[in-house]
Amino acid sequence: MLYIIVYTIIVVTIKFEFINRERELQYLEEEHEKGDFRFISVIGRRRLGKTRLIREFLEDKSDFCYLLIPELNDEEVRLEIAANFHEKFGLSFLGTPSWDELFEKLFRLSEQKRIILVFDEFQRFFDINKSIFSYLQKQIDRYAGSSKLFFIVSGSSIGMMHRIFDHAAPLYGRRTGQLIFEPFRFYSLKEWFPNYSPVEKVHIYAIYGGTPKYLEEVEHKNLAESLKKILNRTSLLYSEPETLLKTEVQDSNTYFNILKVIAAGTTTPSDIATASGIKPTSIDYFLTVLRNDLDLVRRETPVCEKKPTKKSIYLIKDNFFKFWFRFIYPNYSELEMDNSDLVLSKIEAELDRFTGPAFEEITRQFLISLNHQGKLPFTFGKIGKQWGKFRGEPGKNTYEIDLAALNESTKEILFCECKWQKQPV
Repeated sequence: MLYIIVYTIIVVTIKFEFINRERELQYLEEEHEKGDFRFISVIGRRRLGKTRLIREFLEDKSDFCYLLIPELNDEEVRLEIAANFHEKFGLSFLGTPSWDELFEKLFRLSEQKRIILVFDEFQRFFDINKSIFSYLQKQIDRYAGSSKLFFIVSGSSIGMMHRIFDHAAPLYGRRTGQLIFEPFRFYSLKEWFPNYSPVEKVHIYAIYGGTPKYLEEVEHKNLAESLKKILNRTSLLYSEPETLLKTEVQDSNTYFNILKVIAAGTTTPSDIATASGIKPTSIDYFLTVLRNDLDLVRRETPVCEKKPTKKSIYLIKDNFFKFWFRFIYPNYSELEMDNSDLVLSKIEAELDRFTGPAFEEITRQFLISLNHQGKLPFTFGKIGKQWGKFRGEPGKNTYEIDLAALNESTKEILFCECKWQKQPV
């Protein structure tokens, strides 16, 4: 069967149940109440609220130690942890303790009472001393049956955090649970901005995406004031992409150039390599880091393709990064000369056109919700964009479908065209 849906929406009124971070907080509370050994990882890129969630969880707790793993050498980190264990748990050490001594004393204490330990930016141990994971595994295997330790490890380098727990790693199978942090979906904005109209909420999502830290920068007066705030050189978001890359990766200029090229519309690996001046043999590595470690780009393949092929393209995943590379970075000279009003006029003139791809994503989320509720003619297992070439049609080179949802078993497919415009189609 073939289903075709054409979406022409002038004002969007989509009602969803609001989902904030209450579910994640409830999960931590329920795990904590169990009383036995728990080892939970919290994984997600920066600015998504991982640390805020943990601090909220710790707010009414006693006997806890929260430690942001410092970027120091092995001995300095051991001394830092020992000092925190002494201050928070009353544990004493002579000189510089070994990793075995640190973890063994911690686990022995946890046999007597419920204690909470949080290691934030846990992946930094890769650079400090990779053997730490083996030391930790040894003590977990020894004490997990008798320990009351509630152990949370959090990290913003997604790929590295997953590698810590993969099948070949010492800590494989030692976790008791995990939380994966994703940006908020569009429907979450209803609770964030109750005074904004549906159209304004779509614009906010197109500009800021679903990153909580970015959404906190939205002015509640009106959208124009929010845009002015971004354009202010003192604002958090004015140079956010540059700041984040410098924090996360060593060769930040290379990653910056790749994102700039993708934002300009270059999407295939070979073209990205050429446009950014990177060797074709190296581009896959950088794209993998941007995709798997930083979660800033996504690879998209025509949804009807059964296997990833050379048709795959790379797109910027974060809406604010798209906005920044489209409107902020190209206008740096104007903004540095305090001509923000001119840049604001450019943004306002092009905002609806810029919003189109974000509206496609909102529609995708909407269809997924309807699918879960069983409100579509059939249940689909895949959804995404479809494109390709017409066979035997020399005069018609390519086609593109905004969204296609399909059930491969029943051979049913739904086509959706998404239009964000004021004029009716």
